[in-house]
This record gives sequence, structure tokens and C-alpha cells, in this order.
Amino acid sequence: MWNAKYGMMRGFGGMMGYGAAPVAMSVSPDRATQIAQDWLAQRGTTYAAGNPDTFYGYYTFHYLKDGRIVGMLSINGGSGQVWFHSWHGNFIQTRELGS
Repeated sequence: MWNAKYGMMRGFGGMMGYGAAPVAMSVSPDRATQIAQDWLAQRGTTYAAGNPDTFYGYYTFHYLKDGRIVGMLSINGGSGQVWFHSWHGNFIQTRELGS
């Protein structure tokens, strides 16, 4: 939804290919990491925000408990809004795919 280049919320027309061009993110990766960590801490968790994966218009984080991935959240690159990914279910594994 937040993908500023390809996402549904990209402007009028969404995935049809029209709409606003992607803009630079005003939230830095370091600031996004702090927002993610603060959000987790405000909920009384001992989870740690991992490293941000940067996409067009937002950052996504795996959050960790004891060094293991337990969930995911995203930070909007313009507003700093948090989007908690509650629909994924339990984390099973990560795979790196070759090109």
C-alpha cells in the first residue's frame, strides 16, 4: 500500500500506472529505526527492531526477540507512521533467491 512507485496508494489510478511520481523520503533509515524501536518499547515488549529494508516510500523491519525474527512492521518514509504487520502469522524462515 505504501509503495510510492508501484503501490495502490501511489496517487489517482493506483496500480493502473498513473499518479504521482515517487518522492524522496524525509524520514532517514536511522530515524525510521528509532521510530520502530520506540513503537515496540511503548508496547512493553523486549523486541528489537532489526535493520531496515528500504522500499519506495517506506522501510520494513523484521523485529527480533533473542536475535530471532518474530514479526514485521513498516515505517512510512514521509510521515513516520507505523504499520504493524499482524496478518503474516508465525515466522517460519527466510530464503535468499538468486537472480
